[in-house]
Amino acid sequence: MGITLYPDADAPLIDIRDTKYKRTQEIDLSTHLDLDTDGNAKSIQFLNVSDGVKRQHIAGLTDQENLQVFTLLQESGVEVTPSA
Repeated sequence: MGITLYPDADAPLIDIRDTKYKRTQEIDLSTHLDLDTDGNAKSIQFLNVSDGVKRQHIAGLTDQENLQVFTLLQESGVEVTPSA
């Protein structure tokens, strides 16, 4: 799992697994989950992260993947706040 930061777009992309892309599922206006040909999470992108990101359980990710995603965001300097 790795992270690519796009500062001009204010949007980090987190690669979850190296598989073939099939489609993107919009979780909400600022969270997009890319799925592979088997329907598994391939990558996730968060938009407008300078405003912070709310910690949430993202459907399609395992509990371990969720933890890793938000840990990578924090380690990259993104403020992660508890969900309401």
